[in-house]
Amino acid sequence: MDSFGRVWRERDAKGAAAIFTEDASYRNTPFLEEPFVGHDAIEGFWQVAVADVADVDFRYGVPVIEGDRVGVEWWTTLKSGGEDHTLAGNFLLTFAGDRVSDLRESFVKQKGAHRPHAGWGL
Repeated sequence: MDSFGRVWRERDAKGAAAIFTEDASYRNTPFLEEPFVGHDAIEGFWQVAVADVADVDFRYGVPVIEGDRVGVEWWTTLKSGGEDHTLAGNFLLTFAGDRVSDLRESFVKQKGAHRPHAGWGL
């Protein structure tokens, strides 16, 4: 999770792809028909996703781990297009060793910088 925060703060699309296995799949929304598959596709997604972000504050809750699967809440405040935004979401990750082989993500985005609610991330 620390790596996700770092690549977001540094706008490092190549570093984001390196978190994943070569043949990993990435769904950044449950409504995406086909996931981004492989390093090139994941890097391309991240290039667009971080193109105009700044001042990223990424945090995550206590991961729930079962075998090679991890579920975790995340909370991010950032500037996008010069305006404050807050994104709150969830990752469901499957690991192959120390890299992610599958990521399913869902999140909401609100204008403004908002704090997590009491009990968030537990």
